[in-house]
Amino acid sequence: MNKIDASSLPQIKLKTNLDRRFKKGHPWVFSNELEEIPKYEKGEMVSLYFNSGKLAAIGYYNPVSLISFRELVRSDLLKDDFIEERMANALKYRNGLYKEEGEARRVVYGESDRLPGLIVDFYGKTLIAQILTAGMERFRNRIIEAIDTIFKPETIILKNDSPSRILEGLEREVVIVKGSSFVSEALFLGTKYAFDIEKAQKTGLFLDQRENISLLDKFEFKGKRVLDLFSYFGSWGLRSLQLGVKEAHFVDSSNYALQIAFETAKRCGFNNFLTIEENVFDYLSRIIPEGEKYDFVFSDPPAFAKSSKHIKEAFRAYVRLNERCLRVLKRGGILIASSCSHHISYELFFDSLKESAENCGKRILLLFSGRQSLDHPILLNFPESSYLKTFFLRVE
Repeated sequence: MNKIDASSLPQIKLKTNLDRRFKKGHPWVFSNELEEIPKYEKGEMVSLYFNSGKLAAIGYYNPVSLISFRELVRSDLLKDDFIEERMANALKYRNGLYKEEGEARRVVYGESDRLPGLIVDFYGKTLIAQILTAGMERFRNRIIEAIDTIFKPETIILKNDSPSRILEGLEREVVIVKGSSFVSEALFLGTKYAFDIEKAQKTGLFLDQRENISLLDKFEFKGKRVLDLFSYFGSWGLRSLQLGVKEAHFVDSSNYALQIAFETAKRCGFNNFLTIEENVFDYLSRIIPEGEKYDFVFSDPPAFAKSSKHIKEAFRAYVRLNERCLRVLKRGGILIASSCSHHISYELFFDSLKESAENCGKRILLLFSGRQSLDHPILLNFPESSYLKTFFLRVE
């Protein structure tokens, strides 16, 4: 077994007074935490040293990114086949979670699976990968080969269109590296979806809500009206239709997303639903004066805070959004409100919901709060791996 030796790699060094976070287990080093920014190549593998001269880790380096170093191992040796080994271990964990054949799942989740800058989602016969960093881009061919060997899919697509690639000095692209079609079929929570990866957001389905959506099974939906906001492909509303809801409304600003929701609901045999192409804030503002009410409202918006400088603005947006959601709920109704903004903490999102309740003068019970699904594990020393918050609230 060949191994990469730290002594054979270019070196970078941490500043003495800025190494505490890395010592506590965080896998990144920012540019301001290094003694200097050498002009090594983007994505080049390097050895990281403490200012004392002691080896800290092996990882990859990018002189043009704010995140200068991403850890691969805290040792002087790195197995040459680390990509293949770690991908196989990640898959083994997911296969232990989801026994249903063909069920969609995230099989690689970046730093949590010790493959920083790599996301891989399994959609049965199709594998979707996102290479987000210059370091992982250097392993592009090995990643593709590992996916092909381990999963043996009919289709492999690289959905490399994330804005984070620009920050890494990389071009954005969406390419088929095996197979011939961007159209993918996926089984998620027992429902079959068919969609075009090029037109879809991120890697296609929002798999991170799996366990939260499954909790809908605990509620009584027969005879109820449901509003699915920022519905995308409609996973929340579709689940409620399967549970016997009287009527479901899907609201999204994306015509394509609503098309997929419509086609999926029809394929499942449902006719008791509407798709509404409209800005969610505008829709709520329009129906509140009309007195329209629902028994359940699902709100899963895109990230309002793309960076820390947007936190205050995002907080106000969550307050406005969920206040309006509460106003269209019947007495005894349920609001399921989510935030996928990493920069909005659990506590801050909870505070925004309390303010929403105060503004509309309603007494609200918190029934449950959830995080991202089990195939998106959170690395405790890496808060960036934790982003999704979902609260189940009841209006009294």
